[in-house]
Amino acid sequence: MSKILILYYSQSGQLTEIIKNFAKPFENTDDYTVTYANIKPVTDYKFPWSGARFFDVFPESVEHIPCELETLDLGDENFDLIVFAYSVWYMSPSIPSNSFLFTDQAKRIFKDTPVITLLGVRNMWVVAQEYIKQKITDLGGNLIGNIVLRDRAENLTGIVTISYFMFSGKKGRFAWFFPKAGISEKDIQGVEKYGKIVKDYFNNNDFDNLQENLVKAKAVKINPYLSTTEQMAYKRVFTKWSKFILKKGGPGDPARKTRVRIFAWYFPFAILVIAPIEYIFFLIFAPFRLKLIKKEIKYFSGVKLKSNN
Repeated sequence: MSKILILYYSQSGQLTEIIKNFAKPFENTDDYTVTYANIKPVTDYKFPWSGARFFDVFPESVEHIPCELETLDLGDENFDLIVFAYSVWYMSPSIPSNSFLFTDQAKRIFKDTPVITLLGVRNMWVVAQEYIKQKITDLGGNLIGNIVLRDRAENLTGIVTISYFMFSGKKGRFAWFFPKAGISEKDIQGVEKYGKIVKDYFNNNDFDNLQENLVKAKAVKINPYLSTTEQMAYKRVFTKWSKFILKKGGPGDPARKTRVRIFAWYFPFAILVIAPIEYIFFLIFAPFRLKLIKKEIKYFSGVKLKSNN
């Protein structure tokens, strides 16, 4: 009997729905046992967010600073496949998901084990996934596949709908002309087909072409503008702001509240004003960057680190 571990942290419950549907092909059979392990911070991140709390987690998210977690009861900790499901906060893995990768338990269970990453995101995720790739490699794991479910709303529309979802806890329509927030129910239900693909490859004990077939099944879709924008924003903007805030203390420190508030004003300005300008420049220069764009689409669709290419 093969043992499947699904590791996840779901703040709103959306990622829980995703993993349950993904795992359906492995359930109700004598060939597999599926263990669901919900990562639990000692001090949880309550949902829906408050404005102050949402912006206060920014520097720790960007700098990958772990929080304290409860120890997971995983039995003998010996698994044949790990599905690491996570969401993205500020172009980084959520703090609880990232924190688990710093634990001794992670060192034990990831070593020499095939790993699938399963993301539930708004639309920007390549920077976070590059970090996760490296962490899995450092832990001795073998990343064999990546699946990304995303909010299909246009970028600015998605900002409005996801903000409504995060701060109200309601996934319905914000107004009649806006779509429902988050990942669509159709995509959440449809993730089962990726579970079937993974199961077929797992049964054959051959993962060489797994990611290629997942991409063909549209498990990953790269938006060149968004991938370019987030790489630039993370390096040139987010890391500078995070270090600026952290100079005044850690999470919830009153000394850093002013800097967090300044960032809270800058953040929507960057999205609503700076991002559209960058989009125009991207369209202008894209014809001269076609070779690089195609190369990045191929790379970010895969599971290998650049150093391994």
